[in-house]
Amino acid sequence: MSVYIDTDLCTGCPDHGESPCEEVCPGDLFFRKDGKAVLREDPDCWDCLACVKACPHQALTVSLPFQISESRQRMFASIKDNLIHWKVVDVSGHTVAEYFQKNRAGKE
Repeated sequence: MSVYIDTDLCTGCPDHGESPCEEVCPGDLFFRKDGKAVLREDPDCWDCLACVKACPHQALTVSLPFQISESRQRMFASIKDNLIHWKVVDVSGHTVAEYFQKNRAGKE
């Protein structure tokens, strides 16, 4: 899978010393450039999706590999009311699947 950063949605989280994606990435792959999040080396990504869940603006998504989805779908995550809301969207923007999971970190 590869992480995609929507630069229109990414604010770079200027109110944080480290942005949430920088803070949670176990591979230390994120940094900010020109006020936006940047992924250092996509092949080094562990596919843990911690950054996708941590982004408060839903600016980070993952492209599902062809083994899972032949139609180039993306997966989004948002956290609200102690739940993680996973949403899979096709290239036309239509929701293909949704799943709610308890946020084990207990954070909103």
